[in-house]
Amino acid sequence: MFWWFLTDHWTLTTGHFSLWVIVAKGFHPFPFRTRKLSPPAPMVLHARVCGRVGRCPIKTKAPAPPCESTGVFYFFLCNENSSGYIIDVETVAMKPNPNSWHASCIYTEPSMHQLAPYIGKLKSTIAKSLVCSYTDVGDTIFDPFSGCGTVPLEAALAGRNVIAADCSAYAVLLTRAKLDAPVSLESALHRLETYSDALPKAISGRVGIPLWVRRFFHPRTLQEIIAFRNIFTENQEYFLLACLLGILHHQRPGFLSYPASHLVPYLRNRKYPRHLYPDMYRYRAVAPRLAAKIRRSYRRFTARPSGICARCVQTDVRAVSVQGGSVDAVITSPPYMNALDYYRDNRLRLWFLGVPDTSVADGTMSPRRFVDLMRSGLMIMRRSLKLGGVCALVVGEVGRSGVVVDTPALVANVIGQVGGFRLVERFQDAIPDIRRARRQCRATKRESILVYRRVF
Repeated sequence: MFWWFLTDHWTLTTGHFSLWVIVAKGFHPFPFRTRKLSPPAPMVLHARVCGRVGRCPIKTKAPAPPCESTGVFYFFLCNENSSGYIIDVETVAMKPNPNSWHASCIYTEPSMHQLAPYIGKLKSTIAKSLVCSYTDVGDTIFDPFSGCGTVPLEAALAGRNVIAADCSAYAVLLTRAKLDAPVSLESALHRLETYSDALPKAISGRVGIPLWVRRFFHPRTLQEIIAFRNIFTENQEYFLLACLLGILHHQRPGFLSYPASHLVPYLRNRKYPRHLYPDMYRYRAVAPRLAAKIRRSYRRFTARPSGICARCVQTDVRAVSVQGGSVDAVITSPPYMNALDYYRDNRLRLWFLGVPDTSVADGTMSPRRFVDLMRSGLMIMRRSLKLGGVCALVVGEVGRSGVVVDTPALVANVIGQVGGFRLVERFQDAIPDIRRARRQCRATKRESILVYRRVF
């Protein structure tokens, strides 16, 4: 058994020998070009020499290697005479590189990730790194706490099958919207145009709308929002409905409400009083703003590969139905404990999805609730995973009122009680203030990524 370090020149150094590397999926090799590349992270290969394979011709015009290729590969080591050895790589992939997570990805990630705001959102670069490091094309990934669909979207774009679940109607809507988005901008705009033609007939009065909801909108704008909501819901247009909720409240001209915060719904009428900012309280047409939102969503759009099976269900993790031993990896981010109120902070969008009384619902996750949820959830995850499958959990370390709760330790304790898992990797990522729902917050400061493998 040997350990090798692969440099950015893509040469392999082992003892006193420097060899060229040819990588192949299966037994059809294509070589690395002998030019300097800049992979996102160094690679450490854990491999063993199995036997001589004779001559392996070097193809000088072969394409450069994909820097984020993962899974099981076969590496051919070739010297200058093109004689080589085949190496059976047990688990080759770039390990997740926390250094690559610190930079902002807002201008580089797929724009579908920015479909609508969501508190406690997992950074897309972390999700992508975990997907590409621990799974291969065609594998099935299970995310029982899908949230706004970050892991399911990255998994689908990488050619993985997806099973997602969440108990929140808003989370499920966003996940379905990202997985089932129209194949092109033109298709999405055509759907909106079709439904816009039916808008006048769908507009009704304001009967049954609570006062706290009416306070956010001009009456005519609110009527149009309700009408579009009804049309999209009736036709199961998850993507269009998610776009509508994504522009529901903010003070910017492209949004629909009176001056309000974007992530959590609070009116900002003290900062923007009506008598000083009358334009911000006038009627705002929904259709043109919705069309602009759709265009922004397709700014960096990549269609998922064909043949991928992706589904999301609205249910508690304890009630998810997944066939035993059918999942290659679980990659998920459980709810933040005691740091976020998922009902209160999404109350306006949830009301438009038909979820009542969210202003008084308890959406926080106490330590006891968290432990009970994780215990039941981990039993489901273990049962669904194949033997040897990976379970990657992104958990936040929580501190409130001067008390720090070591969430990773809690999770490790629960996993020890459930049994069947072995810790193989642990990473840590600091959460900068710019990524917080509330700036200068003392709650969740760091995220820990715990990677376990099912051993029995």
